[in-house]
Amino acid sequence: MSETPPGMRFAAVLNSTRRAAGLSYRQLAQASGISHSFLSHVEKGERRAPPAKAILALADALEADRTTFALAAIADRAGNDVAATMVAALQRGPVGRDVDPTAGGVLIESGPDDAESNLSDLTNRDDAIAEVERRLAFVDLQLDAGFMRLAISSASGADPIVMLVSAGADDPAGD
Repeated sequence: MSETPPGMRFAAVLNSTRRAAGLSYRQLAQASGISHSFLSHVEKGERRAPPAKAILALADALEADRTTFALAAIADRAGNDVAATMVAALQRGPVGRDVDPTAGGVLIESGPDDAESNLSDLTNRDDAIAEVERRLAFVDLQLDAGFMRLAISSASGADPIVMLVSAGADDPAGD
């Protein structure tokens, strides 16, 4: 079984679901309120997965599982975009166990006692983004709230570090 290339997971889900429903681009566009031209570009991988509102509109128009569509879009963005967002948020600060992420910053929800220094050491590395990609355990984008919950393995191999990162206006992964 061949793996869907990174950046094409949402396109593959959209294409297969649309075809299974027997809809053309134009029919899906009319049902979802999204232009048929945009849909064509997304399915061909020429455009990124659309914003959350459009993802949900497409899933609803196709009577498909919203979670499947959202996870496919997240998978497309979960590599470099999530890593870059996390590193940028860590570098902007504040970072800690008592941070209010609604004001911007990174709340450490759980992890080893040295999580804060572990994250500080990580962001000082030249290859911080690549290291986050390597250590990424899970990502959960709260689609309408502007937050990203993620976990990375800790440097010591102990419990993972689970963080809540606010998605600010200068967020590299934001739309």
